[in-house]
Amino acid sequence: MKSKVLTVFLALAVSTAANAQFGGLGGLGGLMGGSKGGGGDVGAQVEAFNTEANLINKTVAFALIQIVGALGDKTKIADIKAVNESLSKSTDTKEIGAITGSIIKNNAAEAEELLKSKDAKAKMESLSPEMQKKVGQSIFAVGVAALRIPAAINQGKNIVSGVAANPMNLPKVVPVKDGLSLFADVLPKLPTLVSTGFQLMRDVKVEAGNPTAEATLKPESASFPE
Repeated sequence: MKSKVLTVFLALAVSTAANAQFGGLGGLGGLMGGSKGGGGDVGAQVEAFNTEANLINKTVAFALIQIVGALGDKTKIADIKAVNESLSKSTDTKEIGAITGSIIKNNAAEAEELLKSKDAKAKMESLSPEMQKKVGQSIFAVGVAALRIPAAINQGKNIVSGVAANPMNLPKVVPVKDGLSLFADVLPKLPTLVSTGFQLMRDVKVEAGNPTAEATLKPESASFPE
């Protein structure tokens, strides 16, 4: 049942991404929430969107690092550790955005391939229980992120459309447009990764939880096998 529920919601997420950037979300607001936009303090709306977008992207980025770090080629471990350290230490919003965007674009496919590789089960079983738990938590986190992105897209789309009547506000929404562009690129990458990851967790009998859009996102720096 859990896998069926997750599949339904992720299918909705993928269909959303196809029309996500600015105008094609139709009635999604009634399904996934998000502001109706238009009025109010544009600066506050942009800040709220950026806060949610940064939380989602940072969570996904650390999750991908964790998966690659636990299951990937140990000869490349130094590189992924360096990326993890850079993201963990950064406090500049723009720098964090650049790092997370790069990780998601460059490592999502790699993480998926590792999760569905022929030796994935053997690798998982060779990990310590704590490391197995970390991988499971990462897959869970990506699932939660995938379920929250459509509402964030709807929120951003409403902010952008809401300032159309006031060109003076257009520069304020540039970060929102950038965020929407990244979401439109990221969202299609996640469903297969999540479904593959949960299948692997079932194979190795590790409980990864049941992602929901209401679950708390907690970006956590990755750990690495000794």
